[in-house]
Amino acid sequence: MDPRRLQDKEDVRNYLHKVGKEPKTPHHVQRAESVDAPSGAGSARLVGDGGRIELDPAEIAAADAQLGKRYDELSELLTQAKELGAPLRDGGGPVAAHLRKAFGVRGSDQTGVQATLREYLDELASLRDAIRRAGAGHEQQEEQARDAMAAIHKDTESGGTGR
Repeated sequence: MDPRRLQDKEDVRNYLHKVGKEPKTPHHVQRAESVDAPSGAGSARLVGDGGRIELDPAEIAAADAQLGKRYDELSELLTQAKELGAPLRDGGGPVAAHLRKAFGVRGSDQTGVQATLREYLDELASLRDAIRRAGAGHEQQEEQARDAMAAIHKDTESGGTGR
């Protein structure tokens, strides 16, 4: 065996150590600190300060509207994908039958594009529902707090003790 030939990762590490170099992260791999903050639909700012969370109803509504547009786009794509339900003609090559088994029907409503788009639509609907529920819950709590403060103010003005 050639002593200059590297057999495995351990040989590479030993060689790099021997020549005084450290292994580097490949350029196409991003490091965790280079990941950008969320943006776009669903990135409404949540402010946590002193044990509380503030939600901006306008941002929640805007995020829901943007997600609604995406839902409509995916619905349109699902409509178009129904045209892909028919199988493609098999090629003449020796692997054609194997490819059909491996990939199935491209637009199948069970395993193809239609199924994937329906899964996306279900996930998007769940996300929109969660956003709406969070917004409604926040508004309800704000209303209850407003009512409680009004009752305290009314009680204070009337000279009551609040009991």
